[in-house]
Amino acid sequence: MEAEAARHAGPPRQRTDLAESRRHRLGYHESVRRKRSARIIAVYVASLVVTVALLVSWIVYVLQSVEAINTAAERIGRTGQTSHWLVLGMGTVLFGLLIVGLTFQLAHALGERNYSRKQEEFVANVTHEMKSPLAAIKLHAQTLQEADVSAADVQRSVGFIVQQVTRMETLVDNVLESSRLATRRKLLDLQPVVLAPFFDAYFHEIRVPIEGRGVRLRVDVNTAATVMATTEALRRVMTNLLENAARFSARGGEIRCLVADDGPQVRIEVEDDGAGIPRSELEKVFDRFYQIGRELSERRGGTGLGLSIVFGLVKEMRGDVRAFSHEGRPGTRFVVNLPVAGSHA
Repeated sequence: MEAEAARHAGPPRQRTDLAESRRHRLGYHESVRRKRSARIIAVYVASLVVTVALLVSWIVYVLQSVEAINTAAERIGRTGQTSHWLVLGMGTVLFGLLIVGLTFQLAHALGERNYSRKQEEFVANVTHEMKSPLAAIKLHAQTLQEADVSAADVQRSVGFIVQQVTRMETLVDNVLESSRLATRRKLLDLQPVVLAPFFDAYFHEIRVPIEGRGVRLRVDVNTAATVMATTEALRRVMTNLLENAARFSARGGEIRCLVADDGPQVRIEVEDDGAGIPRSELEKVFDRFYQIGRELSERRGGTGLGLSIVFGLVKEMRGDVRAFSHEGRPGTRFVVNLPVAGSHA
């Protein structure tokens, strides 16, 4: 009985502790990043003030030295009536270029800082995603070490351990796939894939784990097309889209999948009735490390790689993917278009 109670009480408490530790860690790093960004902006503002002051001083000096500049120009054989305007213009252009350079450096520094922030959040997210299954595996392994464990409990714990190992394996595969796409190493070896049997087998396999999250999965496959792809790439695209939809859907929600012919293309739609995406962020959702809203991401988890992997794989299969959402209404729809084999779409 004590082992059974520990098994049910342990994971939620551990997940709470991990989430709390993650929030504190991210809060500390966010505070450090804000201070660094403030210093960068302060240095830029100070440099800009000095540059503008020098520019004003230069203009005043040239205007006060018109006669001297024109006289010097006449001595070297140039007409001196407009020489001071030439000197003034050259100095102003140089100071203008200096200001542009400072602004470019600021934008570059802030961009690097933003990318560094995303990388740090990614490391924190991956650590969090790894700790949760590891803690659960440890708990169930300790349960198996007990002498009075029933056969049913052994079967349940072994099944749970296999499930969590599969979860970690998927996470590692996503990290490796994201790295491959980012460095453009070893492009996909595209082969003809008949979609109807592929999706029949895939949805039969994925339905149980997706609906195990408390959401319904409704599927409509209506295609006889063949596309140039790989079964592994198609599986990864669909799994990332479905995992994303399930993560942001409330219990009792529904995920709708449609696969249909659309002229020289095949259209694959994955739609949920979850939290939705602000329209201002629709163009960013396929960026590497991007996550929708810090607070929402902390509650839902994830690494920020799934949709970037979807984008990269669909592009390698010569297709395109888009995200749609409605302001003020729940739900997000992802549409993948793949060219039919032999077409010129």
